[in-house]
Amino acid sequence: MIITPHYGKGHHGRQMPLPYIQSYPVSYPSDTPSIQGSPYSGSADNSERRQLSQYRTQYSPAHSRVQAYHDINDAFNLMKSNPGRALDEAETLLKKYEGNPKQYARVVQLKARSLFLLGDFDGCIGYLNSLSEDLGNNKGVIMAKGRALQARGHLMEALPLFQHLYEKYSGSFNDEKNNGLALGRLLQSMGGTGNHIAALNIFTRLRTRAAKGQVDTPCDDKEIELALGRLHQAMGGTHNLRAALNIYIRLRTQAAQGQVDIPCNDKDIELTLGRHLQIMG
Repeated sequence: MIITPHYGKGHHGRQMPLPYIQSYPVSYPSDTPSIQGSPYSGSADNSERRQLSQYRTQYSPAHSRVQAYHDINDAFNLMKSNPGRALDEAETLLKKYEGNPKQYARVVQLKARSLFLLGDFDGCIGYLNSLSEDLGNNKGVIMAKGRALQARGHLMEALPLFQHLYEKYSGSFNDEKNNGLALGRLLQSMGGTGNHIAALNIFTRLRTRAAKGQVDTPCDDKEIELALGRLHQAMGGTHNLRAALNIYIRLRTQAAQGQVDIPCNDKDIELTLGRHLQIMG
């Protein structure tokens, strides 16, 4: 299947309908009354000043709104090293945060990603399909489902999900990068000249943004550079293989602190370069 190479801003081709996303009100405590002009201003003794300081600390809106949710963060940190335990933690946290929609959505993503890392792609897809409409429209949930579908080889089912994320949820550069890399890699996997050109356009746009608007200029983002190099490698031909080689050598040199033809300590770069040299023969 040939996919049109025009994604991103200004694209008016086939799009998924914008899903309904449930919003939830957030209740904050009322602002602390100002003490300016009070009888304490300028005349309080040390004891009164300490009481006022404690009052500000205890009842300041900014202080009371901050909540780190360390248990969820710790579970995410555990995910890569021990996805099985992270999955167990997710089950516990789902019950704990059932009444907190925002954090509950994070825990849903935690469970889905843990299932993915455990290789249970069907379980991951089945779990995400069982969610309510508002949770199913969460961008993190959409990404998790798209990746699970891709891992199962359901590329055409994953495609509209990644397209939707790239077109609707790429307001910041970080979001555009994550969504663009996911869509571009899927298009590369699908193969075909049209899909490869579409992926090339996405990766080139990301590279230009990462290089502060400089076109055809290497950027300092390893993920983008590797994605571009691997795409050139997949496209094949002398010109593309040479372009990929130049990218890998430049990444290796940067990782080796500017030393040319010296192995670096980045396993990903070294393996990618070695495999590419094998392909080139």
